[in-house]
Amino acid sequence: MSPNKEIMVDEVASRIAAGDVQPWKAEELLLKEYGIISPDHFRLAVLSRRKLIENLTGYQFNYLEMPDKPYFMKWRCPKDDSIWHLEARDMNTVCSYCGSVLKPHGIGAERFLPLAVNYVGGREEYYSYAGQIKVFGDVNKTFTNLLAYGAGVGPLGISAGCFRINKFGGAEIKVAKWAGAARNLSYVFKSEEEREKAVEVVKEILPALRKEMEKKYLTEFNGEIHEVEFVRRQHHGQFYLYICFYTRFEHVRGHGDTSWAVGFARGMIDKTLNERKVNYIQSLVAMGFDGDLKPAPRNRRGRYVSAQVRLPVVAYEEMSKTSIDSLFSYIEVERLGVLQEQGAFVYSGMGGEIIPALYRATKVNPRPCNVSCTENMYVEIKGEDVIFGVELLNLEVGVASSREGPICPTAREILRFIGIENSKEYAAAAAAVTLAGEFNFTLLHIRGEMYASK
Repeated sequence: MSPNKEIMVDEVASRIAAGDVQPWKAEELLLKEYGIISPDHFRLAVLSRRKLIENLTGYQFNYLEMPDKPYFMKWRCPKDDSIWHLEARDMNTVCSYCGSVLKPHGIGAERFLPLAVNYVGGREEYYSYAGQIKVFGDVNKTFTNLLAYGAGVGPLGISAGCFRINKFGGAEIKVAKWAGAARNLSYVFKSEEEREKAVEVVKEILPALRKEMEKKYLTEFNGEIHEVEFVRRQHHGQFYLYICFYTRFEHVRGHGDTSWAVGFARGMIDKTLNERKVNYIQSLVAMGFDGDLKPAPRNRRGRYVSAQVRLPVVAYEEMSKTSIDSLFSYIEVERLGVLQEQGAFVYSGMGGEIIPALYRATKVNPRPCNVSCTENMYVEIKGEDVIFGVELLNLEVGVASSREGPICPTAREILRFIGIENSKEYAAAAAAVTLAGEFNFTLLHIRGEMYASK
């Protein structure tokens, strides 16, 4: 990069930091004030945002790569007129439907689009900058939000939400000390009598078994078995016994360690039942019973965390351009919609999008597109203030490379940029950024500005 462009990048980053220009306006600024010709302005805008983040955090980008051409190009199929948005480095300019060679679509700068709003890098996942949010309470720090969103305006709404929440002092965080993990065994019996014999045998050996499980598999991360539950079920002439082992860890996810420990327990229980002549048809690891990566009222995996912002009712009414009653009506519409359609009292809102974006950015386990964490959004009035909050009831996460799987260098770099040093802080960051998204999302809805036709 030429010295002049380096100076330009420094200037734009400084102007963003000073609040003179929004991060997503860097492209427009470079076109209009600096005379950069499209599509070269995309790369300089990305470099400006990267410089901003480096200045804010004190770290430098080493692993999050940026393509030489960080933008899309529009193409048209001459046969069926379908429009294709392909990444500029994609050399396969052939229609996937009919095999025709695609033709350039649009004139000049109209052909080019950013890979993602607020894009800062990434070749497979497109990372976006989504502002900073201040948190206090059980965790006290400011997080710099980097999310793997891809194309869309998600980062803009979160950035706006963060800005608003910071104006009122930030998000108050409450986070559980321990993260829970679970794994269950199941035994099948021909009679209730044999099942009860098995329960008595397992209860007898359980104290020594728990100690051995902890010693062999859980002490590495200071984990413990905090509860063992016996659940009885029946299907016609078969009688089932679930033995549910619940563990908890302060600093790690612990799911893999728990699974190995319970696998060991199964072998020891099988051996003892056989020695005591207790007859069972089958012994199994009952993965479906512990809420494995699916929302359920019985899900015992993950860590509770909540985030809320408190502000005067009059301030919220001024922002929302309507009465506080409209906010409560909106919350009730959402609550009833999920309660009556899903049959659950908790519901997923923006968290169903934001949490996977954070998972994908940091590559911590688990990292599916859909997450098991359920979200509850709430609004309360206390005195002259309104409290807007979100609860993530079972956020499952660990930030240590271990038996859970290694975390790649890019992901560890992103964790440093965000400011996450342990799983408790991860929970705080996830709740805060979810709160920001929900707060802004709700404002737009009750003002009638969300998905409004233009």
